[in-house]
Amino acid sequence: MVIYNGCKYILNSTINQSLNSLKFAVSIMKNKTDNSLISSNIIVLIGYMGSGKSTVGALLADKRGILFFDLDQYMVEKHKKSIAELFSIHGEITFRKLEKEALQEVLRIDKPCVLSLGGGTPCYADNMKQINSVTSLSFYLAPSTDSLADRLFPEREKRPLISHLKSKNDIQEFVAKHIFERKNFYEQAAHTIRIQNQNPSKIVELIEKELD
Repeated sequence: MVIYNGCKYILNSTINQSLNSLKFAVSIMKNKTDNSLISSNIIVLIGYMGSGKSTVGALLADKRGILFFDLDQYMVEKHKKSIAELFSIHGEITFRKLEKEALQEVLRIDKPCVLSLGGGTPCYADNMKQINSVTSLSFYLAPSTDSLADRLFPEREKRPLISHLKSKNDIQEFVAKHIFERKNFYEQAAHTIRIQNQNPSKIVELIEKELD
């Protein structure tokens, strides 16, 4: 079960599908040496933390009957360590190299799928250029800073980036500044979905309108 924006979503089948997707992808990438990228029907979701990329991505993939990948979970499965552990062991520079490798591996999978990225992934190396060279189906999920603050405040202790912030206003100010710094990267997505109070199912509908 996933709780998003006050709503509960039962995603057991999608979660099982996602775990199978991860195992499938990691296994084939161990034997893959071709560095060329394959043009595909991959749908890529980007945006700031708390924007709903993973929840929306899982719902979208489930609805369309295609594979779903969360890049952070893909890295966890591949390296057998949590994202926090990878950061701690390797440092951010090496972590971003590992992240880029993982991104390239998923982009080489020549099957229709939905890929949700970490909030910082589009902002490093040439990741957005790489994404847009492979697919025209990149979507920036863009909630208002008010909405993000509402979602992030209750879970701030689980988010190292904002765990030191004490109030919702502090989070809103931090998020606004951080998004401003990343805006140039996020807006390189082919499509932007402006989000106010829509639930994940409605956001999926908005994405599908762009896909049809």
